[in-house]
Amino acid sequence: TNRPVSEGDGDDDDDDDEQEPNIPQGAINAFLGYDTGDVGEKLAGKVDLTDDQLYSEVKERVLDTAGGFVDMIRGPSDDDDDDEGGGDSGAAKPYEPPNKVPDSILTAGEVILLVLEALKNNDNPYVNKGVEILFGYSSSGSQIKNEEGLTPAEYAEFLKETEYKVLFEHGSVTIDKGDYSFDGKKAFFTARLQTGPQPLDFTSCNFILTSEGAGDDKAWMIDSILIRPESMRRRRRR
Repeated sequence: TNRPVSEGDGDDDDDDDEQEPNIPQGAINAFLGYDTGDVGEKLAGKVDLTDDQLYSEVKERVLDTAGGFVDMIRGPSDDDDDDEGGGDSGAAKPYEPPNKVPDSILTAGEVILLVLEALKNNDNPYVNKGVEILFGYSSSGSQIKNEEGLTPAEYAEFLKETEYKVLFEHGSVTIDKGDYSFDGKKAFFTARLQTGPQPLDFTSCNFILTSEGAGDDKAWMIDSILIRPESMRRRRRR
């Protein structure tokens, strides 16, 4: 932000110098792709590269990396394996259920995205396969595991008769926020399930997860899923 110039502030060149960002030499080296060493000697031919230009380029690279991270956490339905120049980049990748449940290599956020995608494709490749995957990712402390004799078919019927039917009837999913307990054994996430074409056509869903198992078998498991009532979302937006 430019500050007002008053009499006695000095000439414009001094103001420009004060506003130029101080770029660490390490950032310059990373941008140029080599270790400059003697700056005066090896940058002699690059006097046209100003600090402002360099800052802009580095900033763009950081934002690109953040965008790549967002793409990564969108979930297993994304088509990231298209060969260059091959196929239709706009075509949706057919859903394939996971081969391993639970999978210890998945993060808490990835477990949520995987389960929501499975529920969205609940009857693929057979009826209530998605709910079976939810059962597979349910923790030992979850209601699912502590309700004796509960079957995926019974639980699916219950969900479809309540506001939880959105678990089967949503579009895209966005991880709204996430946090972890101090000991790293609990995770608290909010996912936004798109239910229509407008930005406010969504339902928020709260997840609590626990890290269970030992060694290489330790995996994130779901304790509970809570649909946030529409009235709560309306009050929050005011």
